[in-house]
Amino acid sequence: MKLSFTHIKNSILSIKKDKRKDVFNWGLDNLYPQLVEGLINQSVTSKLCVDKVAKAIYGKSFGDAGDIIVNRDGETLNEVLRLTARDYAKYNNVFLHIGYNGELEIKSIKLIPVTNVRTFKDDDTGYSGKYVVYNNWDKSKGKIDEKGFKMYDRFNPIKKVIESQIEKAGNITKYKGQILHIQKESSTVYSLPDLNPVLSEALLEKNSATFRSRGAEKGFLNTKLMVVQPFSSDDERYDFKQALDDLQGPQNAGNVLLLEASNVSDDLDSQVKLEDLSSKYNDKLFEYSDVQARKNISLAFGVPLGLVDVSEASLFGNSGELLKQMKQMLWESKEEERDMLESAFNKLMKNYSEQITAPLEIVSPFKDDTTEGETQEPQIING
Repeated sequence: MKLSFTHIKNSILSIKKDKRKDVFNWGLDNLYPQLVEGLINQSVTSKLCVDKVAKAIYGKSFGDAGDIIVNRDGETLNEVLRLTARDYAKYNNVFLHIGYNGELEIKSIKLIPVTNVRTFKDDDTGYSGKYVVYNNWDKSKGKIDEKGFKMYDRFNPIKKVIESQIEKAGNITKYKGQILHIQKESSTVYSLPDLNPVLSEALLEKNSATFRSRGAEKGFLNTKLMVVQPFSSDDERYDFKQALDDLQGPQNAGNVLLLEASNVSDDLDSQVKLEDLSSKYNDKLFEYSDVQARKNISLAFGVPLGLVDVSEASLFGNSGELLKQMKQMLWESKEEERDMLESAFNKLMKNYSEQITAPLEIVSPFKDDTTEGETQEPQIING
């Protein structure tokens, strides 16, 4: 995805209904999630921050209780949690598809990519009870075809509601299930991602890398221009160029090229002239801006700078204990996110076809073996 500043100015702050497609546009062009994903993939600091935040949310998974398979793709609850943590770290929004069996028990839990989901229009009371899932909002596969839209009901665990939705669908085999939307700010249609205030910083990192790459690849590095008298024949020109080729490369350093002038002259510059074409490529042009971008992106994600840039002068001479403390600080700062996901998954698993007797809890990576061993692991009951 080719990105420029025009893509990031004026974005999600204006969420409007698209009356043609009956969805709430996510950004002015309805491609804000794609923009965020593109910037994260092209910004080193942003990608690293997402990795760190996702790990701080995921911890050490749900433990043994999370080994249960929860969808037809063979993904375990722990795998769904890991994918959920990563999407939440990127967007502060997560969409989970919930499937039901004939007994109105949950039979499937699967993550739907944020980039594919849009909220359907609201009704007369202001309530939006459906979501539209579509994999071509960016028109990368051609123009938008509304025939490809898949409609899902908003998650509601009340059995009478599920029965009513199944009845409207025709029967359980035609029923597509529900979507659970987990977001940071429940008062908005879509929550803003942590990257939102530093979109331009992520773009700067991408442009800085492009500048250095092109400067090294396209610049005239140690390039010389040689001007000589006209050759008397093509053979003479070929022999001279061949002799120059033989002189190039470090293995030929120290060789001598003998060139005989066509006439006697005291001015040697009129016979052979060597000019330097090396461009003044300054790879430190973005150095200050890169440092500031790295700091601002880390601050936006709440990631200690030392976890992003271990070359920080303040880290030298310190033991790994400092890094451990920063990781623990990040872990503690994401307690709210973990509580939100734990609550959501516990709500789902209460009505899952294979019930779990004890509450699900994300295991801390900072618990010692003794403490962890004293914790009773949830039991899975088939039935």
